[in-house]
Amino acid sequence: MSLRVGTLLAAPVTAFLLALCVAPLLILFAYSFFRVDFVAISYDPSFANYAKIAGSATYRGLILKAFGSGAFVVAITAVIGYPVAWFLAKRAGAMKSALLTLLLVPLYSGDLVRVFAWRVLLGAEGVINRSLIWAGVTDAPIQGLLFSPLATHIALTYNYLPFMVIGLWLAFESLDDAWLEAAADLGARSPSRFARVTLPLTVPGLVAGGLMVFVMVVGDYLTPQLLGGASGITVISAINDLFGTAFDWPLGSAIAWTMLAILMAFFAVGAMLIRRSSLVGGS
Repeated sequence: MSLRVGTLLAAPVTAFLLALCVAPLLILFAYSFFRVDFVAISYDPSFANYAKIAGSATYRGLILKAFGSGAFVVAITAVIGYPVAWFLAKRAGAMKSALLTLLLVPLYSGDLVRVFAWRVLLGAEGVINRSLIWAGVTDAPIQGLLFSPLATHIALTYNYLPFMVIGLWLAFESLDDAWLEAAADLGARSPSRFARVTLPLTVPGLVAGGLMVFVMVVGDYLTPQLLGGASGITVISAINDLFGTAFDWPLGSAIAWTMLAILMAFFAVGAMLIRRSSLVGGS
């Protein structure tokens, strides 16, 4: 009886997910095998679009650029996030809730607000350039701060750092200090304790936070467009153009599914790492 009730309760959610998540992806997948003949879509299935992606240096470069940016931001957020998460979990005490709330406050504003805030900070007449001139560090505004890969990655790191910190914080919350105390009693120094105890036991949080950051950086459209300048052309903007002005839905679908397949592979590897780390931690 309880199984039947559970099935009935889950049915609306399942139908919702199938209709609004799975079905559009399947339609996109089907379109990826079609082609455009002048201004009409030819429903003659083939692998031509995937072959075109594999043979195009432009599309391969944009895909590699997206995943490279994702990996870079994950690395930066991990380096910043580890000490922040450790402090929140082990040293914040009664201030923990307030600090976690402050960490999430930037997410309460829209993406557009945060992007334009960075334009105000990094622009030629912005706060950073004006401060550098006032301090005598430079005589003229540094033009390379805005509309550059540097500006894009600064904003991406700022936008998605909270997700890495939350993942690592949860891992630190479950980390028993007795492990570190035992390592210290055995003569392990701080770097050795981190490499051999802290890092292996916080891998699940690192992987979970890293995957969240990675996926959102790879799929970010607004930040590179508004802060990247000439470097703001991404695989996501290429997909947008293919579905819009170029009216090449099949090729856009093929690129989108190529990205999705690669991301699914990353998720599979991440799940294996989390499972392996859980087994090690449980032993």
